[in-house]
Amino acid sequence: MDARETLVHLRTLPTTLPGVLAEEPDPLTRAQLVGDLLAALADIEMALKAVRQPAVAELRDQGRTVRAIAAELGISPARVDQIAKGKRA
Repeated sequence: MDARETLVHLRTLPTTLPGVLAEEPDPLTRAQLVGDLLAALADIEMALKAVRQPAVAELRDQGRTVRAIAAELGISPARVDQIAKGKRA
């Protein structure tokens, strides 16, 4: 599965995963599963940011303006600058 196929799959999770979790009859197990998933999502978020930051920095090194990158990514120029510098928001 390539990155685009993975993204398509991930986009289905908000509509499918809660229902699967809600079917767990034991509330303690259900709560534990949700907690485990939230922790995994935090780990995934950190790993993805570690890939995005150097990509945005590379775009800046190529001479692209913050505004141009922002327009292509659909985020604000200030956020592009933060990402390129590795700052958290």
